[in-house]
Amino acid sequence: MDSVLIQLEHLITKTSDVIWPVFVPFMLILGAYMAFTTIFKIQPKLTKPSKLKFKNMIGPASISLGAMVGTGAIVGVLGALSKLYGGGQHHIEAIVAWALIGACVMIPVSYSETVNSKIMKQGPREYISNLISPKLGLFYGLAMVALMVFGFGGFQFSGIDSVFTIVASQFMGVELTLVQRYMFIVIPVIAIVALVVLSKKDDIFMNAMTYMIGTALAGYLLFAAIFIGKTAGYIPTYFSGLIEGMMNPVTAMAGVPLGFVLGMQKVLQTVETGLGCLAMSAQQSDSEPREAGMISLIPSIMTLFIAIFITSYIASYGIDAGIIDYSTPNDAVYRLSTFFQTASSVTGTFGLVVMSLFTVLSAMTTILGSYYYLRKLFKNNAVNKNIVIYLTLIVSAGTLAIFGANVVFEAVDLLLFVCSGINLIALTVFAYKTNKAIKNGEVKDVNKAA
Repeated sequence: MDSVLIQLEHLITKTSDVIWPVFVPFMLILGAYMAFTTIFKIQPKLTKPSKLKFKNMIGPASISLGAMVGTGAIVGVLGALSKLYGGGQHHIEAIVAWALIGACVMIPVSYSETVNSKIMKQGPREYISNLISPKLGLFYGLAMVALMVFGFGGFQFSGIDSVFTIVASQFMGVELTLVQRYMFIVIPVIAIVALVVLSKKDDIFMNAMTYMIGTALAGYLLFAAIFIGKTAGYIPTYFSGLIEGMMNPVTAMAGVPLGFVLGMQKVLQTVETGLGCLAMSAQQSDSEPREAGMISLIPSIMTLFIAIFITSYIASYGIDAGIIDYSTPNDAVYRLSTFFQTASSVTGTFGLVVMSLFTVLSAMTTILGSYYYLRKLFKNNAVNKNIVIYLTLIVSAGTLAIFGANVVFEAVDLLLFVCSGINLIALTVFAYKTNKAIKNGEVKDVNKAA
């Protein structure tokens, strides 16, 4: 079984290594065109100015932020930093610059996909089916469920497993076997998630998401402020490494810097821009298109800051202090344990407790958030059918997180390409057709009509 998983991992890795260097420029060009057309051509004609209403923010923001912040804010970004270091780029801080360059295009894409979805009054699967093909819409839905529930869910189980393994080792002196980790960590988490889902009550689901993500973020931001304050003298070194890494990039296939590829993957993975998740979350409220677009920016910008800047800063400090060593092959438990050690070396037990709570709570919100997206993508399914599909995938993700985590990590990168590619193509088709219709006078200007 191990050999099969290893072969599968290598196959997925090779496929991703070929696809991503080609896909990144394509995605940036497509995203830039779609965002520019939407913001400057379509939005002024088909939407009215609107203000943010607090009641409209709670649902979409909680779902988006809850699903986003756990998908890679620590575990996923640390994996990318380790891969970047292993590729020869020891100035891992450069990933921040690469991610921010990509975000300059992809954050407007987040706004635009939400606005367009509201204008069409359709979720991603529906508008992909109508604009391109029903079969492609179905394929997108299946790929998104695999990404959100299995892929991102696997990340979160890996993070939760790592936290409890570290705590058991450091505080109880107990080294858990793989079977013990599966029985005493993964199974209880699955049981808790199953109870929430089987309740079939949206208010319980939403309250659980809101309280979890609120608590996790408040604690993490407080910890980050204390950590950065106590290590303020390291900030110049951090930015020096960032500049040095940008000036001396490690090149991958087709001359595209490895850091840029990894940075863009992290933007997609953590902010979920271009995937269609923000568009689905926007359907939760009665907000106007522009208001929905503004709401989508809140979790996007906040998550990008937390995931890319704070995580890379702490990791960079840990490497400089000799606590973290990415020069040899490592796994998720090692990456997270050394990250926690770095946090506690500066802020003591407080840092360790907060980091543990953040990892676990944000992981739980991501796992629960993936069920919301499954329901949106397959809303014509019976509720019980969706529950069975969800729990089957969650059990699979939890199992592989313990016995074959790297397969999950590599699968996420490949699924990101599939989902974002299909969604961006559909949105670009809509932007092109709608802009053409506006030029030909076939679409009424809602502002003049008012």
